[in-house]
Amino acid sequence: MAKNYSNRLLELRSRKNDINILQESYGYKGYTIDSYKQFIKMASESNDIQNYFIEAMAPVDDIYTKNTYKEADRVKNQLDKIKTSSLNFEYEYQGSVSNNTHIKAHSDIDVLVIIDRYIALEHPLVPSNPYQGNPIDDLMELRLTSEKHLTSAFPQADVDCSGAKAIGLSGGSLRRKVDVVPSNWFNTVDYDRTKLKHYRGIQVLDKYKKERILNTPFYHNFLLDIKDRNTSGNFKRIVRLLKTLKADSDQDISLSSYDIVAIAYNMETSKYYTGDKYILLLKNVYSYLNDLALMPSTARNNIDVPDKSRKIFNEASKYTGLTRLKDEVEELLKSLITSYGLSDYLVEYKAIAV
Repeated sequence: MAKNYSNRLLELRSRKNDINILQESYGYKGYTIDSYKQFIKMASESNDIQNYFIEAMAPVDDIYTKNTYKEADRVKNQLDKIKTSSLNFEYEYQGSVSNNTHIKAHSDIDVLVIIDRYIALEHPLVPSNPYQGNPIDDLMELRLTSEKHLTSAFPQADVDCSGAKAIGLSGGSLRRKVDVVPSNWFNTVDYDRTKLKHYRGIQVLDKYKKERILNTPFYHNFLLDIKDRNTSGNFKRIVRLLKTLKADSDQDISLSSYDIVAIAYNMETSKYYTGDKYILLLKNVYSYLNDLALMPSTARNNIDVPDKSRKIFNEASKYTGLTRLKDEVEELLKSLITSYGLSDYLVEYKAIAV
């Protein structure tokens, strides 16, 4: 069935814009969200399929991202109040907002709350002054103290303490969902050698299993930034597009945001070298996803996420997700070729301003 890209465009614009912030920032005082959508539509010179394609690749406006960080700062300011000489910590960010692949004005943001009592070391590194305390108990203290304080500090908000790895805050006076993630530093051998932050990992507490899970969010973001620079921004354009197609699909696409990033990351860098020939870029993405779908499962299931911490297709449902995402890309590609009146030959030469 043909997709209704006019409806999808409205959904995309609603997702990527906040009328209240637009009114504050740009002076659209008299506009409702519906009239603002119409204003954008009238200002466009091309059709809805083309607009959808172009806008899906674009980053979320910086005014919204700044507001996301402001809401995270409000939570951090409250957490600062529980700092003591014996319970101290620092903050970092992880997730799609931190690497600019988010697709919503109201994106969630993860705040890592990193305890300072100890630093875990990768084997064979040996601490010069071994820690005598219990790291799990320390993180549990941080987690439970944070839960109690945030519940009191944001009485109108929904403070969800049921998550294994994060405390989720939303609603009330908060304009964004903020996830607070108790954790500790994990110094890798590469970090010890270079002192470059992107080689530094973190261990996140699972409060139910009473164990720590290793993550490498800074190395992940570092690798994405390199790929994006090497492709003149086309890598992250495609990540945003694929996430948008998933969000707007009528089918359940069983791929996480992290999975989609990893799939796009593994496309050969040279296939991103299309300059402003974005329909050719989309054609390359479709060919790549089709090749992935047709690949023997033993080979496909051996493909790593960027930091090589796991395989992308580590669950059977992800293959179905891949094929459905491929179908979405194919449908958009065919619709764009028709809307521009192109032949397969002309796809190679069609430039689009983004």
